[in-house]
This record gives sequence, C-alpha cells and structure tokens, in this order.
Amino acid sequence: MGNVSSPVGHRTVADRVVARLVDAGVRTAFGVHGANIEDIFDAARRHPRLRPVVAKHEFGAGAMADGHLRLTGEPTAVLTTSGGGALNVVPALGEAYDSRVPVIALIGSAPSPTVGRGGFQDMLDPPDTVDLRAVLSGVTGFCGLVDEPSGLDRVLDAAFATTARGLPAAVILPKDVQCSHGPGADAIADRPADVDTVPATVVDGLADRLAKVTRDGGTVCIWAGDEASRLEMSDAVDDLAHLLGAAVVVSPGGRDIGRSWCSGVTGVMGHPSAHRAVRDAQVLLVIGCRMSMTDRAGLDDALATIPIIHLGSAPPRTPAAAEHIRAPHLADTVDALRSSLADRVPRRRAPRVLPIEYLPVVPSTSAIGMRDALVIVGEALPAGCAVFADAGNTGAAAIHHLPFGDGRFVVALGMGGMGWAIAAGIGSAVAAGGRVVVIAGDGSFLMHGLEIHTAIEHHAPVTLIVLNNDAHGMCVTREARFFPDTPSVNRFRHTDIAGGLAAMFAGLPVRSATDLPTLRSACVELLSRPGPNCIVVDVDPDETPPFAPLIARGTP
Repeated sequence: MGNVSSPVGHRTVADRVVARLVDAGVRTAFGVHGANIEDIFDAARRHPRLRPVVAKHEFGAGAMADGHLRLTGEPTAVLTTSGGGALNVVPALGEAYDSRVPVIALIGSAPSPTVGRGGFQDMLDPPDTVDLRAVLSGVTGFCGLVDEPSGLDRVLDAAFATTARGLPAAVILPKDVQCSHGPGADAIADRPADVDTVPATVVDGLADRLAKVTRDGGTVCIWAGDEASRLEMSDAVDDLAHLLGAAVVVSPGGRDIGRSWCSGVTGVMGHPSAHRAVRDAQVLLVIGCRMSMTDRAGLDDALATIPIIHLGSAPPRTPAAAEHIRAPHLADTVDALRSSLADRVPRRRAPRVLPIEYLPVVPSTSAIGMRDALVIVGEALPAGCAVFADAGNTGAAAIHHLPFGDGRFVVALGMGGMGWAIAAGIGSAVAAGGRVVVIAGDGSFLMHGLEIHTAIEHHAPVTLIVLNNDAHGMCVTREARFFPDTPSVNRFRHTDIAGGLAAMFAGLPVRSATDLPTLRSACVELLSRPGPNCIVVDVDPDETPPFAPLIARGTP
C-alpha cells in the first residue's frame, strides 16, 4: 500500500491538482493518457475518490465529460496531453462552451526548459509554435498557464470561478511543474463566491404580471430549454403550467421536460403544434432556453410581436425584444415564482394542450422508416432510461418522433458534432451507472463509434442503436434539394457494422434489424440486459428527415 498517497498530504503539484478537483465535486475524470499528462493520471489513480477513465480519442473524452455533467449535474474534468491530444479536445470544448456546460480541462504541456528550444509538442512559444493558450481561450471562458508551483491555486481558483459561471475552463500544466513539490499549504482554497440570487421583489412582480394575464383570460405559453433539462425541472414546469393554465413547449435540448401536457418541440426539427402554441400566446415565459436558431426557427415573426420574459443564467439569442431576468440559480428562482403564484392564483387549472402534430414526411417504402423505428425503440425504453441523440437525420428523427418518456433526453446542438452522443452517452453510463441508450447514424459511428471499446472495458450499461443508411443522410437530402444536378458525394458502399462489431469484440451482444418485428425483438432483448450492447437498423438514405427547411420550400 506504499504506492497510495494521502489525499490531504500533497506530495506534488499533480497531487494538489487532483485534490482540488475532488474538493470541487469531481468524481470522474475522462481523458487519454500521454507523457505530458501522465503525472495527473497517476495522482488521479492513487486518489481514493477520483476515477480516471481512459477514452479512445480526446474528442470522445471531452464529450464524455460534457455528457456526464449534462446528465447528472456532477462536475467533471477532461485530461489530455500536449500536441495532437490538446488539439483533439478543442471541438468537444467548443460544444461545451456554446452549450454552457462547465467542464474543466487539464492540458499537459512540454517541460518548461524545452519551451522555445524545439521541444517536442511545444505549444507555448508563438508565433514559432502553435499558440495553445490562444486556441483554448477561443473555446473556454478561461485558460490559464501554471508556469510555477506557487501559481497553481491562483490559476485553479480562476478556473473554478469560471465553471461556477457556467462556462468551461482550461488549465495548462507543463510536465515539470506537475512533478514539482506542491504548494506549501495543504488547506483547500476557498470556493468562488456564490453568485447573486434574483431579488424577491422581482419574482413577486413577475408573479403579479403572470397572474393578471390569466385573470384577464389571456394565454401564457411556457417554453423550456436545455438549462431546465439539466436541472431536471419537469415537475416545476408542470406545476407552473397548472397554476397558469399555460401551454408548454420545449426546445430540442429541453425535450425531456415534455410530458403528456406538452404541445411539442420547437425549432427546425420541431412540431407544428408547438409553433401554434407559441403563436397563440399573449405572453411567453421562457425558462432555461437560449432561443438559438435551432430552438426558434420558423418563429421569428411571431416572437417579434409577443411579450417575452426570459429566465436563465445566460441571455437569449434572439433578435426579438426579450426581458431577460438573469437567474444563476434557475431552479431556485422558478421555485420562488411557483410559491409566489400560488398566493396570487385563486385555483389551479388544466394546462392548455395542443395534440402533437408532426411534419409531413413521406415514409420510406424500401427500408425501415425512421419514425417507425423510433416509436418501437421508445416503447421498449426502460423506465427512467436516459437517451442521447446524435446529429444529422438520426438526431432530427429522434427529436421529432421519439415518444415523450420519463427519462432524460440529451442532444448537443451547440456545434452539432457527429459522434458526440456516442461518447457522451458512454461516458455517462460509465460514470453514473444507469442504463443509457445512444441513437446515432452510421456516419457518426464511423467517426467515433469505437468508443464502444470504453463501454466494454468498464462494462457500462449502454445500448448503442445505429441507424445505418450507408450515407451522410442529411447531406444526401440537401444535395437532392439544393444541388439536384450534381452527383452525390455522400452515399457509401454498404458497411456491415453489426458484423464488424461482433468480430472485433467477442462477447458483445450485437443484433441487426432489417424489419420492424426483428427490431422490436432486439429492443426487448437488449434494453433489459446489463452491460453494453448494440443494435444496427437498416434505414433508407432517401427518406426526408423531419427538418423543416428541407421539407418546405426555402433556401439552404
């Protein structure tokens, strides 16, 4: 046991870094090992309360950290070495930045004596080298370099203050600094000061206004988004809807807020019924939705005429005039609003519900239709199961057609990177342990599908469902609509993904479905089994996805 260090007695800077992570609530760190981050990995491996998970690619590691934080709210870290490893994590941090997911990234760098002297993977001597600080600063809210041990806590304090504001942060740690003796004090530095709460007078004033709308016979529409989803505010939104007799719609990232009282999803992959609910409103109460283009497409004309009250930690992204009430503690603010409304509303009323209306997509006649496939998958999901949906046609179909359930639904639309959901779902299953279902296309699988190896190594309870149309399906649809006279570059020869996985990973349960009864049987069998497994479903590359710009006439 002599190899195990005390989590309090910090022998090196690496030990101190790990202790600070643990103190901040981090229990799982995802990454890829390498020479200039190995000391942090070693310290993490020796700490009894931190679990290091090795991914297959740094993008995957960053997505794992991001996805786990979105699903559980638990702080997470990603660890990468220098050079290509540091650059590979940039797209994952870009997604976290745009979606306001406060991942902390620890990036190893070449030893200080080699900086500016031709050191391998030196990235700290611009313009002669890649400017790592500039690169990371573009995808995080803070990027700091620990150039000597005495500066460690100052940089970490700034990084944690940044994550407390809901933004990712990066800390660059040269190899020699990691190995140095740790800072003298063992006491953990104070946590960043908490951010202000919304004053009670503001909450009560909002309650007065909303209550008056309902008393005057007006219609309120509640629009919930990804921040509300991450805070698991479904019950709170339900209570507000009953207090106000309001309609409820959700953005794609807030889909799991929707229940039987939801009128659908908004945006380019959404439901016409949700858009009608917004257009019919006299007041729009937006909760934790950034109102980005994917959330609001098709609604800008209506939003220009409807009073909008926006609650969230970050302001909305809409050209329409919106009253933004900054709510760093959104769940607490909404709870206060519920209490205030209960004192002002004489009785609870049934929410206004518009039956879900789907976009008119012509079903496939040559393969399993995505809508039929996702209905079957939805019916077989275990209670409380989390679903991660990926990009492209698959993501659009999942957002639009998957039945509303009682579990979490996670999608990354900040950058919309293919393969994100595969890694994010696997990371969440590894760290949290609950059953996760990932729905991805074959294009996403070919990018990052081998992260299934990470799930196998950790016996993670994840089911990877690959909808295989042997194409970049969204691109095929766009080619057909906008470049009809140009031969497609997005159709591929058939790939036997199921056969390949079965051959690569002995013991991994894999099923292939070319018809609906086989798919139903595979879902019933595998979604209730422990550990990782995979279902590959053949679908039609020419099936138009439920993506409004590709169905209605318009421009790209």
